[in-house]
Amino acid sequence: MGVRLRRVLVVPAVLLCFAAAGCGNSIEGAAVAQSGSSDVDSVSSGTSPSEASADCAALTKALGRLVSDRPHLTEAVLPGSTDPTCSWSKGPTNVMSTITASVKPQVTDAAVLVEMRNGTNVVPDPRSAEFGGVVLDVVAMALLTPEHSIIVNALDPSVSDATKLDVAFAIAEYLEN
Repeated sequence: MGVRLRRVLVVPAVLLCFAAAGCGNSIEGAAVAQSGSSDVDSVSSGTSPSEASADCAALTKALGRLVSDRPHLTEAVLPGSTDPTCSWSKGPTNVMSTITASVKPQVTDAAVLVEMRNGTNVVPDPRSAEFGGVVLDVVAMALLTPEHSIIVNALDPSVSDATKLDVAFAIAEYLEN
């Protein structure tokens, strides 16, 4: 396995560890109440992936029904990063109800993504082809596209891997539109 490929696999795993460590009650956040649900399609298009906002309020709007039952939003920027980690929960002290997403702009060569599809921990989801990416199960669900690393995890055992993937792909769609 090449050095570049190992780096691509290790970065999301390390980021996940930092995100899990940051999910305690000591992180302050702002509650965001959302009335009704919105679809990803309702997000205005016209921004390129590099211009699309990955801030948590924008992602909450893009995710709509996927996080509407978790109105408490916490946004944290991990040490050494400028990219937010967003956590949606059912309440400020209900940590076990948390769904966490981290979006990091990360350019990954298409050849590396193709090679990763032949590796271990690959989740065969046909939607990944739409984004030229690959999905890896690295404790969390990691969607790697040519332009982003999107990592979604949930402390809530009632949140299925399928739901985590729905969140990851909704974020990817938002970033492309």
